[in-house]
Amino acid sequence: MTRRSVGPADGCELPSTVTIWTAGFGVPDLARRCGLTTDAAGRLLTDETLTSVDDARIVAAGDAAAPSDLPYRMSCQAATQLGPQAAETVLARLEGRAPAPVRVGFVAQCLSLGRRDGVFQSAHRDDTAARFHLAGRTGAVVKELICRSTVWSLRQEARKPCAHRWWLADGTRRQALETRGDPARR
Repeated sequence: MTRRSVGPADGCELPSTVTIWTAGFGVPDLARRCGLTTDAAGRLLTDETLTSVDDARIVAAGDAAAPSDLPYRMSCQAATQLGPQAAETVLARLEGRAPAPVRVGFVAQCLSLGRRDGVFQSAHRDDTAARFHLAGRTGAVVKELICRSTVWSLRQEARKPCAHRWWLADGTRRQALETRGDPARR
């Protein structure tokens, strides 16, 4: 790729003034291939503790999990909350304790549009957009700070598992689960 062209894997060079690369999110098909219950996208169906509905020895997190068949948005924001909570579920089971249900809440959505442009959109805990936003270079700087803080957070969690207990909670999730009328999923 140069300033005036893009080069796909096949070796050809295509002239381009503006190139927009989009990457989709995908779920590995391991759970489905193993005969475990998955949602339509292939995410492992779990209870609210991130434990497989088929086998209590299996715990899932991030983009691969569908707690109560109501998965969270595929994002680093959800994954950085679900990963440590999945670890807490494993530790609780090893210690003979009942694992706690997940608590996930969102604060923003952001998007990089290159190194100099980006959008930061504040959000309510249920992941719906709020009014405040930043765009342009300021949005890109905030997005970069968020990326760096994500790495910092993961390092902290690796050094001291279960140290983070500040999970935000989306109060509407419980209501959505109760509305479904399935007591096993509450």
